[in-house]
Amino acid sequence: MDYAKAHIVTLWCAVIAKATRGVTKLLPKQMSPLQFRLLAQLTLPESEHIRPVRAARLLVLKPADVDEAAGVLADQGLLDVCEDGCIELTRTGRERAARLAERLNVFFSLCVDDLSEEERAVLADLLRRAFSMPGSYYARRSLTDEAPETFDARRGLAATAMLHYAVQTAIKKETSLSFTDFRFLLELYPKRRTAARMLRARDMVAFLRTGRAYVTTASVRLEEQGYLVRVPDERDARGILFKLTPQGMLCVQDVAEDLYAVLVSMFGEALEERAVQRALKHLLELEDAALDALAELPW
Repeated sequence: MDYAKAHIVTLWCAVIAKATRGVTKLLPKQMSPLQFRLLAQLTLPESEHIRPVRAARLLVLKPADVDEAAGVLADQGLLDVCEDGCIELTRTGRERAARLAERLNVFFSLCVDDLSEEERAVLADLLRRAFSMPGSYYARRSLTDEAPETFDARRGLAATAMLHYAVQTAIKKETSLSFTDFRFLLELYPKRRTAARMLRARDMVAFLRTGRAYVTTASVRLEEQGYLVRVPDERDARGILFKLTPQGMLCVQDVAEDLYAVLVSMFGEALEERAVQRALKHLLELEDAALDALAELPW
């Protein structure tokens, strides 16, 4: 894998992971991410009265998973199963969805409000491309002429979840690693023609936005699997650096090639455009700031 591709895959994985983390932080303790997505989906015009199998297709989920989530939401009085087999929100469900949508809009607003008009246009185009994949609901329906406000946080949630699923599926195809574990390795992969990339635990905590405990346990697990080694830091007697092994390099190369192909299938030539990469880098910075801001909100 060339360095340009590695940089693009790393950037996209970071953007997707941090958007997913922000959404997860907004959830009530008793609601799973899948239930949240279904609740949000049912507030969209195309999904107000819909069969579960259709909802599964829109959410890129297994029908059985949607049926299970719908059952839980129905037990909570948030969703009705109609005589024709379709599902729709109850009044209580709409009220709950509206409150959660407000939270969602706060997060996504924090992520996009400081983008320039050009950057917003670039990301809006990417969003349209993601929703226009062949075979999807949106591929048969033009979103280009919709009013800008229809691209609200609910569609941001749908796009984030779609991308996360696609990336996770590509990772699982080649390895048994989680998305976060793969990102651990991906951050160690060289992005330019220099010496091997080595990072400290605190670097990983910052890049992955995880606790130090995760970095400690994950590094031990990944070392046992032969993907990385821990190297003494010559500048810090107590410090440890993480470095990919040859096996780790091959793992990242194989998976990243698949991920790059998935991204190309969604975004085509736009993937390599400088304007797209600049917009994503700025978005990533704003996501980090938004995650910090969420921690201060009284939720």
